[in-house]
Amino acid sequence: MPSFAYQGRNIEGKSVHGIRLSQSAELLATQLLREGITPVSIIVKSETKSKTNFIENLLMPKSVQLEDLAMFSRQMYTLLKSSVPVTLALRQLSENARTTYMSEILNNLIEGLESGRELVTAMQSYSDFFSPVMIGMLQVGQASGHLDEAFLRLSQYLELESSALKGATSALRYPAFVLLSVIAAFLIVTGWVIPTFARIFQQANVPLPIMTRFLMWVSSFISNDWIFIVCLIVLIISSIIYWLRTSKGRYQWGKYQLKIPIVGKILQRIILLRFTQSFAMVVSSGIPLIEGIRLVSETTQNRYASEEIKSLRDSILHGLTLTRAIAASKLFTPLEIQMLNVSEETGEVAAMLEQIASYYRREVEYDLKRLNDVIEPVMIIGLAVVVLVLAFAVYLPIWNMIKLVHH
Repeated sequence: MPSFAYQGRNIEGKSVHGIRLSQSAELLATQLLREGITPVSIIVKSETKSKTNFIENLLMPKSVQLEDLAMFSRQMYTLLKSSVPVTLALRQLSENARTTYMSEILNNLIEGLESGRELVTAMQSYSDFFSPVMIGMLQVGQASGHLDEAFLRLSQYLELESSALKGATSALRYPAFVLLSVIAAFLIVTGWVIPTFARIFQQANVPLPIMTRFLMWVSSFISNDWIFIVCLIVLIISSIIYWLRTSKGRYQWGKYQLKIPIVGKILQRIILLRFTQSFAMVVSSGIPLIEGIRLVSETTQNRYASEEIKSLRDSILHGLTLTRAIAASKLFTPLEIQMLNVSEETGEVAAMLEQIASYYRREVEYDLKRLNDVIEPVMIIGLAVVVLVLAFAVYLPIWNMIKLVHH
């Protein structure tokens, strides 16, 4: 879709200008007149991408961050609360969007609204941008006439989601960096250092320790059979990717993740945190229980957890209460059962879910900090062991050569 640079005057006679996407200059002129802007000039911009746009598209792929969605929801709430029409609010956000992709999506939503579609209906065409929970929330808000409050709840939920994701990423950044450093050091030593020393040791006819002989074998294997190693790695990775794309593979992998020592418990708590946050928002918005469970299950990335949440829907349809359905599932802990048992009788399910989410939020923050505290010494010890092995493998033969020279 081409972009146009326009200039015009509003109702008060003030000069206005900007850049918008539109199918044609005539359609853009019609849109401006509807907004009370009399166009003076509309010039199509060159479709040749500038270096800035090229770099932006290269560094910013066509995906949306949680913080972008949170900011979008918060801004929509502010604009709608100020009685700004939905179309005009989307247009303002489109012109100030952080990425080109987000601007394109918002402009497409505007076109959908101007063609007579409702906001939620237009959003459903971009499921990769708007999650089922977002669409469900906005659908209820739109039907009840409280669309601004729906956007407020969404912004609060997405901010919590973004905060939890940043905490998990921050906790795993240091271990990943150390692990990559160890692998790089091992490959450099075995690929360049050991072969150089191996020739010297063979010429000197020095007896080699077992560690040195092992590293020489590894170095020789890497140097001579690197094509085989690359093919084997590609085959393994391709097989894993193919397996994870199957329904059974995703289910088994999701179930296995929760059984990993230490990490599995943290992942389970993160899943329960996201479930209680999403479900509390859905229930408090007036979405029916069965439909709410379906929406929440579609936002869970763990396939095993998603299936367990969907099983709640089947159990409730067969006559069980929410508490009994949760008790029958293997995903949930006794905490949810005890707290929801009382709240379901009093009708305060949403409030209790928010309390459970608040509890898991604190637990996840503590677990991630504790995980970092556990991983750091383990990684340091592992790094020290690798360095010692490499050092002994290189320097022990040198010491033997020195002894031979003294004798």
